[in-house]
Amino acid sequence: MVTLVSLIFSIFLFWLAVTPASMSLLSPKGVNYEVAALMSMKNKMRDEHQVLDGWDINSVDPCTWYMVGCSSEGFVISLEMASMGLSGSLSPSIGNLTHLRTL
Repeated sequence: MVTLVSLIFSIFLFWLAVTPASMSLLSPKGVNYEVAALMSMKNKMRDEHQVLDGWDINSVDPCTWYMVGCSSEGFVISLEMASMGLSGSLSPSIGNLTHLRTL
């Protein structure tokens, strides 16, 4: 019995170690909060050069997107939007990027 409990506990610890930190960003419906915030920002901007075309609402990982910088834990920490020809206003959803440090 002790061996079974020990095995289950070991499997649980292994699962915690290999589960990406970005999984915690998913809402109950499976939508990444950072993806939703970035898409809201995209929708508020004029993008005459289509630099935001790679930003996809169906993506789970915005860290692969152009101009998006992420921490080693997988959180959005920077948006490199200078000199990209973007105009418009920032969406209030930028507040949902709680790890954002550079804009």
